[in-house]
Order: sequence, then C-alpha cells, then structure tokens
Amino acid sequence: MAPRTLINGARELQRKYAVIGDVRGRGLMVGVEFVKDRATREPAPEIPHELVGSAFKKGLLLLGCGKSSLRLAPPLVVDEYDVDTALRIIDECLREMSD
Repeated sequence: MAPRTLINGARELQRKYAVIGDVRGRGLMVGVEFVKDRATREPAPEIPHELVGSAFKKGLLLLGCGKSSLRLAPPLVVDEYDVDTALRIIDECLREMSD
C-alpha cells in the first residue's frame, strides 16, 4: 500500500504546484522533477536544493538527484503514516517556498 500512496501523493503535489514538472518511479523509488515552466520544461535546480534544506529542518531527510530532481527512496519497512508525514512536510515546504 505505501508505494502506491507515495507515488500518488507525489502526483497530487504535482497537481498542486506548477514547479513540479514530472513524477515518475517504480516501487519505492520515486523521482520528482522541478521545472521553471512546465511548457518549456526548463530545469529549476534551486528548488530541490532549497527543499532539501527546508525539509531537513522539519525532520525529513531528502536526496537531490540529477540537475533538478528529488529522489524519494524510503526504507522497505515504510508504512502509510510515514509516507503521509513525508508528503505533508514536502507540501508545507513547497507552500512556504511559494509565498
């Protein structure tokens, strides 16, 4: 149940925030790509960099990946509560960054 919740939750964030250009993954490995503009797909490397720092201050460890992506790779024993908590923190950080 958690892997589906993770990718679906990331896709829900994509619908909410225009800076998320793509969400892709398989199983528990999910990539979230950040863009300046969805039409041009111009990478936005500053967003995942800032997001990693902001989330860390709230207790969530995230990994940047590539030029402008974030890698979500929880442990195999992750449960739905932990996935929901991580997605909530990411949502809070993105909302704060957009203000």
